[in-house]
Amino acid sequence: MASTPPNPSKKQNPSFPPKRGQIKAQIFESWVNALSLAVSKAGEALGRIRRGGVGSSGGSTSESPPPSAYNSDLS
Repeated sequence: MASTPPNPSKKQNPSFPPKRGQIKAQIFESWVNALSLAVSKAGEALGRIRRGGVGSSGGSTSESPPPSAYNSDLS
């Protein structure tokens, strides 16, 4: 297998590998950006739901409990 010499008409800039940890930092940064975008979208949706009237009664603690089949008025 003979290797061919590089084409002299193309100028090649020497590219060095990224510094140690740079790739992991870029991956981590992209995950953080994606996570923050998802959290902000969820917060916007939750805000729209609350403004839309759902849950505007103050939550489930202020509602009366469902009627029970138990009746203590019987003698």
